[in-house]
Amino acid sequence: MIQQDDRITDYMYPVEIDRKQLWEWAESLSVADEESILQFYVSGDADYIDFIEHPVSIVSEQLKEIFDIYQAGLSWKLVVFADMQRMQQTRYWLANPPSLKCLSPLSEYHRDGTLRKIILDEYAVEKHKIFRIQNANHHIIVDLDVAECILKFNLAGLKLQKVDTEGPSIQRRVQE
Repeated sequence: MIQQDDRITDYMYPVEIDRKQLWEWAESLSVADEESILQFYVSGDADYIDFIEHPVSIVSEQLKEIFDIYQAGLSWKLVVFADMQRMQQTRYWLANPPSLKCLSPLSEYHRDGTLRKIILDEYAVEKHKIFRIQNANHHIIVDLDVAECILKFNLAGLKLQKVDTEGPSIQRRVQE
């Protein structure tokens, strides 16, 4: 699972828009809007990280290229961060990977219904290399091949967390 590195607290983020507005904007997007470009103003000396997780998943140009190599046809929305002080524009992408119903019955939940421990059903995932877990939209899962590639490029502002899977051998043990 790809996640934003919470150790980096000072990163470029759109000014004059709060996280709720950004989430509402992302939720309102339709396929017809795919070719439009969004521009946000940023300011300060913060870092440009490669993965912004909340409230919506925004990835750098380099991370997008890795995703496109491993799973063609992903839906993207161009987001430009414009820094007027530095006279610089940086391309980012709103990530919208497919949403799969892929949680194993062995997954564990908190009392409030949020996921505590993710266990994926290998059969439901099939050949998807990059996807979201349905009904847990902030979780983006990447295949081991994609994760290894991400690590090779030493991208900033993200971390990878191992996710358990349920396959035939686990099913047999549970049934016994």
